[in-house]
Amino acid sequence: MKPAKAFLALVFGLNGSLACANESTASEVSHLISGALIASAATALADHYDYRVEDRGWVGFWTSVGISFVSESVQVLTSGSSQVHGSALDFGYNLVGAAIGAYVTDRYILQPVVTRDAAGNRTVGVAMQMQF
Repeated sequence: MKPAKAFLALVFGLNGSLACANESTASEVSHLISGALIASAATALADHYDYRVEDRGWVGFWTSVGISFVSESVQVLTSGSSQVHGSALDFGYNLVGAAIGAYVTDRYILQPVVTRDAAGNRTVGVAMQMQF
């Protein structure tokens, strides 16, 4: 379980360092990127440690959103109500980044992709490569 603890330390370290930012474009882009990176990493970890997870993108998304929510809540509680607007803005950009990172990682980076059709049947997409 050491990789999971290292991942959590990295995530809290990254997110904590961005929590005291201002409302500039660079700050909001950094929240967007950190949300995407955390969601991508959590999606990849969900795939690596439990290969039967069909909704690994949702695991990555909610992990990133949860970390951002806790971080911004702590900032508002410690700084007072003057930080609510900035924290809400930071959380919103992190949420958008989490959605992008989890979706791209789940659909385009990780394989195989397990999907269900309208009848409830599961299909698995696998990439094969042959050298001639």
